[in-house]
Amino acid sequence: MNSQIPDIFKNYVNKKLKMPGQNGTIEIELQVNEESKTYIKSLLSKAPFLIQKAMYPDTDYPNFAHIYMMSSSGGILQGDEQKIDVIMGTNSAARITTQSATKIYKMDGGYASQYINIHNQEGSYLEFIPHQIIPFKSSRFYQEVNLEVANNAILIYSEIISAGRIASGEKFDFDLCFLRTSARRNGMMLFTDVMSLNQKDKSNLESVFGGKAIFSTVYIIGNSIQIENIVDKINLATKNDSLLASCSSLPYDSGIIVRMLADSVAEIISLTESISGIFRSITKKNYKIEPTISNSSIDIA
Repeated sequence: MNSQIPDIFKNYVNKKLKMPGQNGTIEIELQVNEESKTYIKSLLSKAPFLIQKAMYPDTDYPNFAHIYMMSSSGGILQGDEQKIDVIMGTNSAARITTQSATKIYKMDGGYASQYINIHNQEGSYLEFIPHQIIPFKSSRFYQEVNLEVANNAILIYSEIISAGRIASGEKFDFDLCFLRTSARRNGMMLFTDVMSLNQKDKSNLESVFGGKAIFSTVYIIGNSIQIENIVDKINLATKNDSLLASCSSLPYDSGIIVRMLADSVAEIISLTESISGIFRSITKKNYKIEPTISNSSIDIA
């Protein structure tokens, strides 16, 4: 599991920790029943993770599962190694998000890591949209995400990274924040995207964030997406005076990537919801599901 961790983290591995980290685990598999309702077929969770029972708040589309991941620790501590595995069964449809922002707490030694593995089986649709990651001063965090998306499946995966605890005067005061995201289809590598944020080069961090406080990436992965039409719709949604955004095609016609910069998390969330609204509509047309498009300013008719 640790083979891809950059060598720079090895500088912190051998430092003695006052307390051992927690190995939080989530293993969840979603399937559809005879009424085409998505439900949790199997679930394993280990502290500090908790999974709320699947909810169906959308009365216009009662089969679309909404699932919340929670943590009793309130954040990630030094030495923590967390693992999240999600399997979307054939033709299942769901949204998975977190209870609140993920705080990466200050560390005396060592680092924390998180591994996310998502497998979208054929015909499935998933929005995996957690709240933002907030790296505190002197924190070190490695995240590795592996996405396997089958034919005729759609996965929307979102990451929101804060420059730090801005309200507390901490901006780019974390030591390391390294994010690696890879996607495959039928075992074939589609792309790998890496973001390496190192406190030693604050001027570079300011440039990466474009002078803003929040950086977000949304990956929309699917081989059945009409990329040009969708890019036009997303470009319409990015017309905001303060939010900076752009989108482009992913390699091998595997989907679309959207980058966003803003000073407000609310702006990022609003655009992300607009994007998910576009693709829920596509899923409705292609796979005959009927979720309501909430908070979307895009007319997809």
